Amino acid sequence: MGRQIQLSMLPADVDALLTEIRKHAPVEAVIRDEDSADVTALASVPDKSDSILILWNKSLTPTLKRKLITARTPSYYSVDYFTLPVLELSLSLLTEWQGRPALTTGRIYGVFDSKPVEFEKWYEKIVRYIRKHWRKNPVSWLGGYVGPAAGEFFDSGGLLLPVYVPPVTSDWIRILGEQRPTATSKS
Repeated sequence: MGRQIQLSMLPADVDALLTEIRKHAPVEAVIRDEDSADVTALASVPDKSDSILILWNKSLTPTLKRKLITARTPSYYSVDYFTLPVLELSLSLLTEWQGRPALTTGRIYGVFDSKPVEFEKWYEKIVRYIRKHWRKNPVSWLGGYVGPAAGEFFDSGGLLLPVYVPPVTSDWIRILGEQRPTATSKS
């Protein structure tokens, strides 16, 4: 069974979170899907990325390889987070909506069936840290948590979006207008 925590985060939030995670475990961030089975730890998390990352705790999985996926054309390699004790990290995307700065929702996701109990404990430790040091999302229907830098972004007028950039429709103009009244100023 999978579990997730939804996060609105800017690169500074991701860097600070990874620094905290690495204080307690030998963790690397790698790109989940690539054109090679070999994984390379990222020197830094990309500022803007559509890639989904994997948090690889080397104490739980000493070596990591991607698996060839041939169900799609072209084929590609992917870290099998369904069977390996690794966490998926989807980053928020800094974008615009109706001419206003906006940030999509990311997440940390793990599948815990048939995996070591230490893996779930590691995930829970990360979640406890986030709940203690980040604030609940001020946009209640989004849920999740907002990192410190993303919180400042929101407080200064940025919009918090779901996991995708919504289309510009009357419903979305109304919904996002409830975050900040100026969101409805453009039609």
